[in-house]
Amino acid sequence: MKKGITELINKINKLYSNFLRFNKDFINYPFRKFNYIEILLLWVSSRVSRSQFLILSGILVGLSAGMAGVILKVSVHHIQSFISHDLPFNQRLVIYAIFPLLGIVFTALIVKFFFKSDEEKEMSFVLKTISKNESKIKPSKMYSLVLQSAVTVGFGGSAGLETPIAVTGSAIGSNYAQRYRLGFKERTLLLAAGAAGGIAAAFNAPIAAVMFAFEIILAGLVFTDFIPLVIAAICGSLLSKIILNEHVLFNLPAREVFDHFNVLFYIVLGIITGLYARYFILVGQKTHQFFSKFKNRYLLKAIVGGTLLSILCVIFPPLFGEGYFNIKILDQGGINSLFQNSLFSYFGQSQWIVLAFLTLAVLLKAFATSITLNSGGTGGNFAPSLVAGGLLGYLFGYVLTLMGMDNVPVTNLMLVGMAGVMSGSMYAPLTAIFLIAECSSGYDLFIPLMIVSVISFIINKFFSPINPAFSTLANKGEIFTTRQDQNILSHISLFDCLERNSSIIKTADNLDEILYKFKQSDKNSMAVLDQENKFWGIINRAQLRPFLLNKKPTEGINIGQLAISPAFTVFPTDSVMKVIKMFDEADVWQLPVIDKEGHFVGFVSRSEILKNYRALLKEYSE
Repeated sequence: MKKGITELINKINKLYSNFLRFNKDFINYPFRKFNYIEILLLWVSSRVSRSQFLILSGILVGLSAGMAGVILKVSVHHIQSFISHDLPFNQRLVIYAIFPLLGIVFTALIVKFFFKSDEEKEMSFVLKTISKNESKIKPSKMYSLVLQSAVTVGFGGSAGLETPIAVTGSAIGSNYAQRYRLGFKERTLLLAAGAAGGIAAAFNAPIAAVMFAFEIILAGLVFTDFIPLVIAAICGSLLSKIILNEHVLFNLPAREVFDHFNVLFYIVLGIITGLYARYFILVGQKTHQFFSKFKNRYLLKAIVGGTLLSILCVIFPPLFGEGYFNIKILDQGGINSLFQNSLFSYFGQSQWIVLAFLTLAVLLKAFATSITLNSGGTGGNFAPSLVAGGLLGYLFGYVLTLMGMDNVPVTNLMLVGMAGVMSGSMYAPLTAIFLIAECSSGYDLFIPLMIVSVISFIINKFFSPINPAFSTLANKGEIFTTRQDQNILSHISLFDCLERNSSIIKTADNLDEILYKFKQSDKNSMAVLDQENKFWGIINRAQLRPFLLNKKPTEGINIGQLAISPAFTVFPTDSVMKVIKMFDEADVWQLPVIDKEGHFVGFVSRSEILKNYRALLKEYSE
């Protein structure tokens, strides 16, 4: 037995030696230690085509991200079952009063002491990484958000797990690609594949996961090879289907047949969900502004936020945790069960009290989520937007019933309401449509789903053309948008567009010497510096033409007075997009770059920007 194992190890080592012999550049690979699985994969990558290796990579990344999603979902489920399973309502109130506060405080402490105050946990972090860090995510993101969100949501934080799962999956895909030295396009593709695998595992909805990757992560990028992305989503979905129980998965089987006579209901609901999605976004922004005042007082911020969240959960138990369980209760027609497990039941059970309960729960869901995320908790808006939309759709159907209308499709209104709020708040209509269709097996609801999702999306696009969660970064050019030209320009470094051999003139120089410089040079402009070597202005060939043609005498000409101020001055921190706008307004081909101390750095050239643009365009098109 021992001899057989020794022979097997020798064969593997021989395989490794052969690999190094045929892949000499691998010797200098930055990682020093490799396990045999990695060696085997690297050897396989040298023997198969690019497409084949990407397909294999999609399988591995999808399974890994899916497993991360399964672990997170199971962890939260068991934590919540442990702290509140089968407890009577009066005892659960104690849970609601204590654990949301503890969850946010513990999460804040974990972030502070275990992850060195690394609070980058939103999808905007992934988008910025794609644009500014060549899709390279640090390894700690493969597990940090799983731990943080498990504590936050497991203890009752009113947030979702999908954003942490998507970020974790993205980190898995990115680090896999870095490990095997894949290029930017492959790295970005596998990053998106990881996110898709995680989302597919969370919802058992592979089509919606692919739509999420295209609408959110790959926005503004062109990919022709998306098969690994689809395969990763399938693997993540299959893994969750095999491992997770039905009560953990987000399934909504109860629904009604679509009746085209109810189209008016769906149009009105589309408007309502669109306006509510805008309200959801504004509440998030205002809450963020409030908690940003705490600055470095992270513990006080967590205590204040956790206390507010606990109060809300005591008054409105549906705000506790993700909230999917409450949507399942409504899906099965259990409004009475939901209402009885709240303090409102002490006021009686008239229709108007139930109406007030639902209305306040819908309005306060936005506050509960925003408090959770901005006071130190870890999670996302994905699940809260769905839960809020479900409550809103049910509320709309309940109101129609109170008005005496017959055959109101309350369940269908709840389902499409979920899609409407998600579409409007996340600017992802396709993801919302396919997610609800897959989770409810409601493919016959495509028409109402499209009506409500598109109306909600259009309403929010009217208020803000770009998702407000990403608008600040988009305006700074730090993330990709649907504008392909802007995305390419954001990848160009300003220093790559500088003319390195710019000629310098001093204010004390003799004009004859300057004329000689211009005669010997092909430059059209030169920078003028004062006696302290600070930028004074520029002199161009057009100004000197009368002197060059001997039409004006050179005696007594002061260079400082002859120099002119440029239309714009560029700073090293300016983006190329901003410089392009300067060129368009000034209608020139060169602009001086000046540092903060006023020293001349060089001329940035429009022609160099165009040259770099063409090179990147060619690279992205290949």
